[in-house]
Amino acid sequence: MAGSTPNGTSSVAKVAAFYDKHATAQTTSGVLLSLGALLFLVFSATLAARLRRVEGEPFGASGLCLAGAVVLVVGLGVYAGLSIAIADVAGHVEGSALQALSVLANDSVFVFLITIGTSAFLLGAAASVLTTEVLPRWLGWLALLVAIVGAIPSHVLGGTLDHIGIAAFAGLGVWTLIVGVLLGVRSTAA
Repeated sequence: MAGSTPNGTSSVAKVAAFYDKHATAQTTSGVLLSLGALLFLVFSATLAARLRRVEGEPFGASGLCLAGAVVLVVGLGVYAGLSIAIADVAGHVEGSALQALSVLANDSVFVFLITIGTSAFLLGAAASVLTTEVLPRWLGWLALLVAIVGAIPSHVLGGTLDHIGIAAFAGLGVWTLIVGVLLGVRSTAA
């Protein structure tokens, strides 16, 4: 929804023109991203509580799951906040200030928070699922695979695989959807 934002090496004029044109989309995407982050945090807390009951340990793998969710949500929240801030100041500040905000929002800082949080959440979930079988084992193995992909540092492989860790974020979305449906169906059946 936010469009293809200018990269870190874009000129001040290009950055200013983009954000002047797409301010509403930036605000909307920031608001939606922050709401999605909140919902993911609620899901994560619910999942961690269920896993903790089955594990019987106060800070087992479910603790890593919840800690990873918090790191991820912090990254998403800051990214959403920067999107809204950029949209708010576009056309009202010097282009160089806008370019600096753009670099912060679009370069690797938040990629690392997002991929580290995603990997930690999924590693904790995988360990819990594989040791407790609270969910089908294949979901534990899938979580482990996606967590490993997310742990690959950005800008290491180069070329098309340069941001492969972000693929884990998409995998997290699919995994979360499947687990949410399964837990909902099991709660209804119980």
